[in-house]
Amino acid sequence: MSVPLGRRQFSRIVVKWPVILLTSQDKTEGETENVSPTGAFISCKEVPISEGSVRMVIRVPGHQPINAAGKVVWSTVMKPNEGSPSFGVGVQFTKISDNDSHFLREVILKRYGKAAERFINTKT
Repeated sequence: MSVPLGRRQFSRIVVKWPVILLTSQDKTEGETENVSPTGAFISCKEVPISEGSVRMVIRVPGHQPINAAGKVVWSTVMKPNEGSPSFGVGVQFTKISDNDSHFLREVILKRYGKAAERFINTKT
Protein backbone atom coordinates (compact mmCIF):
# COMPACT_ATOMS: atom_id res chain seq x y z
CA MET A 1 0.00 0.00 0.00
CA SER A 2 1.20 3.46 -0.86
CA VAL A 3 0.59 6.59 1.16
CA PRO A 4 -0.69 9.45 -1.05
CA LEU A 5 1.99 11.94 -1.97
CA GLY A 6 0.10 15.14 -1.04
CA ARG A 7 2.64 17.75 0.10
CA ARG A 8 5.36 15.13 0.40
CA GLN A 9 8.41 15.06 -1.81
CA PHE A 10 8.59 11.24 -1.90
CA SER A 11 6.12 8.39 -1.93
CA ARG A 12 5.99 6.44 1.32
CA ILE A 13 5.47 2.73 1.75
CA VAL A 14 3.58 1.07 4.54
CA VAL A 15 5.97 -1.21 6.44
CA LYS A 16 6.01 -2.51 10.01
CA TRP A 17 9.66 -2.53 11.07
CA PRO A 18 10.83 -2.39 14.72
CA VAL A 19 12.57 0.87 15.60
CA ILE A 20 14.36 2.31 18.61
CA LEU A 21 14.28 6.08 19.15
CA LEU A 22 17.18 7.42 21.20
CA THR A 23 17.71 10.80 22.81
CA SER A 24 20.30 11.89 25.34
CA GLN A 25 17.77 11.16 28.12
CA ASP A 26 15.54 8.38 26.83
CA LYS A 27 15.06 5.26 24.73
CA THR A 28 11.66 4.43 23.20
CA GLU A 29 10.76 1.32 21.22
CA GLY A 30 8.24 1.51 18.43
CA GLU A 31 7.37 0.40 14.94
CA THR A 32 7.39 2.16 11.60
CA GLU A 33 3.99 2.74 10.05
CA ASN A 34 5.44 4.06 6.80
CA VAL A 35 8.81 5.20 5.48
CA SER A 36 10.36 7.13 2.62
CA PRO A 37 13.98 7.95 1.77
CA THR A 38 13.58 11.19 3.75
CA GLY A 39 11.52 10.27 6.79
CA ALA A 40 9.26 7.91 8.71
CA PHE A 41 6.03 7.78 10.67
CA ILE A 42 6.63 5.79 13.87
CA SER A 43 4.11 4.51 16.41
CA CYS A 44 5.02 3.83 20.05
CA LYS A 45 3.20 2.49 23.11
CA GLU A 46 5.01 4.97 25.36
CA VAL A 47 5.14 8.72 24.87
CA PRO A 48 8.17 9.40 22.68
CA ILE A 49 10.05 12.65 22.36
CA SER A 50 7.63 15.28 21.09
CA GLU A 51 10.15 17.59 19.44
CA GLY A 52 13.83 17.96 18.72
CA SER A 53 16.57 15.63 17.58
CA VAL A 54 16.49 11.87 17.78
CA ARG A 55 18.69 8.96 16.70
CA MET A 56 16.97 5.91 15.23
CA VAL A 57 17.83 2.30 14.70
CA ILE A 58 15.36 0.73 12.27
CA ARG A 59 15.55 -3.06 12.23
CA VAL A 60 14.68 -4.23 8.73
CA PRO A 61 14.12 -8.02 8.45
CA GLY A 62 16.76 -9.59 6.20
CA HIS A 63 18.79 -6.38 5.99
CA GLN A 64 21.30 -4.56 8.17
CA PRO A 65 19.78 -2.06 10.62
CA ILE A 66 19.28 1.47 9.34
CA ASN A 67 20.95 4.03 11.60
CA ALA A 68 19.73 7.57 11.08
CA ALA A 69 19.45 10.91 12.82
CA GLY A 70 16.31 12.94 12.51
CA LYS A 71 14.10 15.63 13.88
CA VAL A 72 10.57 15.17 15.12
CA VAL A 73 8.36 17.38 12.95
CA TRP A 74 5.01 16.41 14.48
CA SER A 75 3.47 14.06 17.05
CA THR A 76 -0.02 12.81 17.88
CA VAL A 77 -2.03 10.47 20.10
CA MET A 78 -3.34 7.58 18.03
CA LYS A 79 -6.56 5.65 18.74
CA PRO A 80 -7.40 7.63 21.92
CA ASN A 81 -10.88 6.06 22.19
CA GLU A 82 -9.95 2.45 21.39
CA GLY A 83 -8.40 1.01 24.55
CA SER A 84 -4.88 1.96 25.46
CA PRO A 85 -3.57 4.80 23.31
CA SER A 86 -0.49 4.68 21.19
CA PHE A 87 1.56 7.64 20.11
CA GLY A 88 2.84 8.62 16.69
CA VAL A 89 5.72 10.79 15.55
CA GLY A 90 6.67 12.04 12.14
CA VAL A 91 10.44 12.10 11.79
CA GLN A 92 12.38 13.81 9.03
CA PHE A 93 15.83 12.29 8.49
CA THR A 94 18.63 14.79 8.97
CA LYS A 95 21.41 12.26 8.51
CA ILE A 96 21.14 8.89 6.79
CA SER A 97 23.84 7.06 4.88
CA ASP A 98 23.72 7.02 1.10
CA ASN A 99 23.44 3.22 1.26
CA ASP A 100 20.41 3.32 3.58
CA SER A 101 18.70 6.04 1.55
CA HIS A 102 19.34 4.04 -1.63
CA PHE A 103 17.94 0.91 0.06
CA LEU A 104 14.70 2.74 0.94
CA ARG A 105 14.40 4.01 -2.64
CA GLU A 106 14.88 0.48 -3.95
CA VAL A 107 12.25 -0.95 -1.58
CA ILE A 108 9.76 1.63 -2.84
CA LEU A 109 10.63 0.96 -6.48
CA LYS A 110 10.33 -2.81 -6.04
CA ARG A 111 6.94 -2.47 -4.41
CA TYR A 112 5.47 0.25 -6.64
CA GLY A 113 7.58 0.21 -9.80
CA LYS A 114 7.03 2.91 -12.37
CA ALA A 115 4.30 4.61 -10.32
CA ALA A 116 6.90 5.71 -7.73
CA GLU A 117 9.91 6.03 -10.02
CA ARG A 118 9.31 9.63 -11.07
CA PHE A 119 9.26 10.74 -7.41
CA ILE A 120 12.22 8.62 -6.31
CA ASN A 121 14.58 9.48 -9.14
CA THR A 122 13.83 13.17 -9.66
CA LYS A 123 14.22 14.36 -6.06
CA THR A 124 17.40 14.25 -4.03
